[in-house]
Amino acid sequence: MDTTTTMRTSLFCVLLALTGCSSMAPPECQLLPSAQGGYVLQFTRTAPAAAGCEADNPDQESDIWIFDTLANSQVRVKSAVNMPYPVPPVEVVPAGLIGAGQFTQRDVDGDGNCKIASFTTMTDGTLSYTMTNFESQGSAQFQNAEFKADVSLTRGTCTAAYTVHALSPAVGCESDADCDPFKQPFSSGIFSVFDQGCHKDAWTATVTAALGSSGVCFLNKAYPSVK
Repeated sequence: MDTTTTMRTSLFCVLLALTGCSSMAPPECQLLPSAQGGYVLQFTRTAPAAAGCEADNPDQESDIWIFDTLANSQVRVKSAVNMPYPVPPVEVVPAGLIGAGQFTQRDVDGDGNCKIASFTTMTDGTLSYTMTNFESQGSAQFQNAEFKADVSLTRGTCTAAYTVHALSPAVGCESDADCDPFKQPFSSGIFSVFDQGCHKDAWTATVTAALGSSGVCFLNKAYPSVK
């Protein structure tokens, strides 16, 4: 290699370093798709239920929601357990069963988060969910597998405010070993960064019945529940 070629090569390397070509672009905000098994949601009521509404607005409850991220950062969400599709399947799903939202920006923000201000209300005419203040961890390490949000839950004539904590995928369990990301011969599929285990508390009843298990793998600490 002659001197001129060597100088050009060195200059090219310097330019690469100065322009930051070695740095990675921020990940695009995308929720884990329905094929991943959906998200387990834990609902915690933030204030006492109205008189006569204790049964319809319990202290805590659960559900499994499935999400799909579409073009232009559009997001769709569906309750897979508490608001199932009509049976038998119909060609046109009632519009109210699907909630719609949009990420506030295409890529994760400077704190590594993805946010959605609000979703349209999901309802089957008896039960309704309205989700706001959605926030998930969107870095490559977390991939939006955990999120938190506020949800207004209406059942019949009773409405209450809840905070929501969620984890994907939805995995039924009998012990902590079933939630192990390194379980053999098959992993639980839950990212190893999360502090989580097998939960059998009363709030899990709805999802454990759907999963056919006595427990569900869920986060052990408040958002973000990391090791």
